[in-house]
Formats: sequence, structure tokens, C-alpha cells
Amino acid sequence: MKQKVIDVNQSSFQRDVIEKSFYQPVLVDFWAPWCGPCRMLGPVLERVANEHNSGFLLAKLNSDENPGLSARFDVRGIPAVKAFVNGRIVDEFVGAQPEGMVRQFIQRVKFNHKPAKAAEPKPKRKESVDPQTRLVRARKYLHGGEGCKAQSLLADYPPGAGEVEAKKLRALAQFMCTSGLEMGGETDLNHLYSQAAGALQRREVSAALYNLLIAVNQEPANRRENPRRLMDAIFTLLGQDDSLTKQYQPLMRK
Repeated sequence: MKQKVIDVNQSSFQRDVIEKSFYQPVLVDFWAPWCGPCRMLGPVLERVANEHNSGFLLAKLNSDENPGLSARFDVRGIPAVKAFVNGRIVDEFVGAQPEGMVRQFIQRVKFNHKPAKAAEPKPKRKESVDPQTRLVRARKYLHGGEGCKAQSLLADYPPGAGEVEAKKLRALAQFMCTSGLEMGGETDLNHLYSQAAGALQRREVSAALYNLLIAVNQEPANRRENPRRLMDAIFTLLGQDDSLTKQYQPLMRK
């Protein structure tokens, strides 16, 4: 029997929330032991999640023990429930809600947002496609905000023509696919990476570059190369003649 209610933390969030949300909606309950409204909402969420054919996974996250994740997802009050589908937040609410409202929220998430992998057949392996075609397709997916699809095409890219470009774009694809969760760094900078990844998923490249440039300026010297590499990958994707490349590339070098 599949477990329908799980505990998650910083180390398991990518696997148990982001990746699983491509197969079914995942509701993350940000709570804390001292929070009275959390003790009211928690049992309601767990009861609904454990119902037969509930259609979603409930992930419980202790905000006190995982402040980085709370900051990354802009949790300003608890309990906070955020619904993840296809690796991103699609809906949310804050505060203890009556069971009827909780059920309406869940139904809205389930019917308005379909997990991609649950609705689509498993894609064919891409390794048989020639490298240049893989690179062209990966660029198309990245332009469309589909980092996970691009990442699968760029994995194990062979040596030769296009290898350097593929390496740069692979890092960008991974960043988009994981919603910036693997960047780490200082807690107060996590939200910059999350916002940058979300902007890329929404094809808002200017907003992504803006957040990454702030990260370049605020990260300690030994971590500054991480956002720089992502910006350089974006410039590679856009091309040297693109107006955003011309605008942001000189700023990154200052």
C-alpha cells in the first residue's frame, strides 16, 4: 500500500516533493510543533490524504527544522499549504481552513493541474538521436521553460562538436528542473535562486537574469561562480546578439 502522508526535510525535498509531483499532486504542509492552528489543520489534511483514491500525496515539513525551505518558498505564516504539480507551485493557502474548504482546494488542484508524467506516455530514449539534433531539441525545450526534458537530452552528451555548449546548457536545465533547490548557499539567498528558476520556467528570462545578478553580487566570493555560470549558460542559450545578453553580460563582469 502506497504511503500517502510523509515527512520531508531539506535533504529529501527534491526526491519526495519535486520529483513525485510529476506523477501526482503533492501538498506540502508547512507546520511547527508550537503552532495551534497547525494542530487543527494537520489532522484534516491527513484524513483526506488517507482516503481511498485521494489522488495526492501529503508531505509534512517542520518549518522550524527547515528554515531554508520556508524562506525559499516564501512562507510568511503557518500553517501554509502549497500544492506542487510538475515541479512547481500551482496553488496555496495559509491558515487553518474548515474541511470543506480544504476539499475544494484539493479538487481545484487535481482538476486544473495535471501531472505531466501521469498523463503522458513514457518518452522514448533520446540517446539514439544524433548529438546535434539532441542539442537543437534541448535548446527548444529550454526556451520553452521545460528544463527536465532538456536535461534528459543533454545527459551523457558525447565528446566532440557541441560538447562545451551542451555542458553549459545541462547545468541550466538541471537548475530549471530542480527549481533551484540544489543551489544551496546562504539561507537568505535561496529565494533568489527559486525565483530565477521559476522565471525561466515561465519564460521570463529578464526576471531570471535579474535575480541571478543579485545573487552574484550578494554571494560570498567562494560561491559567486555558481550564479555566474548560470547566467553564462543563459547567454549561450540566447546568443551574443540578444538584447538581454548585451544588457546583462557587462554587468556580470563588474
